Amino acid sequence: MTSDLVPWLVAGGLAVVVVVLVILLRRHQSSARSELDAAERTRRDELAQREAEHRDATARIEADRTAQVAAAEAARRDALAEAEQSRGLARTGMKWEEASEQAILRACRAAGIDGVLMTNVVFVPVDETEQGSWRKFVAQADHVLVSDSGRGLVIESKRWGGIVFDGRRPSEVHPAFRNLVDESSLVPPFAVQVQSRTVLNHEQEAENWWQVRVATKGASPAQQVRVQARRLAKFVDQHTGVARTWFDTCVFYSAPSASTFVAPEDRSGTVTTMIVTNDHELQSALAAWAAKDSVPNRARADAVVRVLAGQGAHAITVGSYRLPD
Repeated sequence: MTSDLVPWLVAGGLAVVVVVLVILLRRHQSSARSELDAAERTRRDELAQREAEHRDATARIEADRTAQVAAAEAARRDALAEAEQSRGLARTGMKWEEASEQAILRACRAAGIDGVLMTNVVFVPVDETEQGSWRKFVAQADHVLVSDSGRGLVIESKRWGGIVFDGRRPSEVHPAFRNLVDESSLVPPFAVQVQSRTVLNHEQEAENWWQVRVATKGASPAQQVRVQARRLAKFVDQHTGVARTWFDTCVFYSAPSASTFVAPEDRSGTVTTMIVTNDHELQSALAAWAAKDSVPNRARADAVVRVLAGQGAHAITVGSYRLPD
């Protein structure tokens, strides 16, 4: 009986072994599949991450390229605008400044000045705004006189006709002028122009009216020329290696038909801004201005002239000065 059970016991043991092996094999296969699935998920995650990084990098490159193109286009538009403004100022400037240019040249020659007169100097300064940012624009100076000492003078030419009060209240000239303008608003620097103009009434008949122009603070000729002188000095600083050049200022009321009333001290060449109204006053003021610094300094003068003449100005030499090569 015992011998009959042995085969069955052996067969049962083998069956148990087979079952255990099958279970172990399935577990091994399941573990392998899990590892493969995990590896596949990791691979997909890495691939997705690389694709996302590639998309981000491509987007950044495209954004940088777009920004560069936009900046280049903005620079091109700015350059075109500056060029057009410069051409516009050049076209209109010489038309109005030719008469004053000749008057200044006569005064320079009579005063014995050696230097160069540049008319219609168009330049692109950079100013800081109240908000701390920077702005570029095209500016224009009517006349710039540079002596052989390197000293500069910015001359603002005004062809104002009629009666002009610069720095003097009308009532100080004559009590009858008191009611021309509210004099309480006239805080120096200021200028007032009174000029007649002809208008047609309802019956189409000509009538003569007085037109009053009031220019105060930044709109006054004296303040305008000071601002231009500061901008020009900064511009020259940026383009020359010499020490800072000081630009004096002058307002020249050049219309022969004007009657101009100016404070006596403003007519001389000893104040910051000279205000002159005829050829004789201009000659005297230029002689006094040139006497402030009469020692020649051709290196400084040539450096300043090169910069300003390069802005397309109409340059004419006076005296013994000759334009640098």
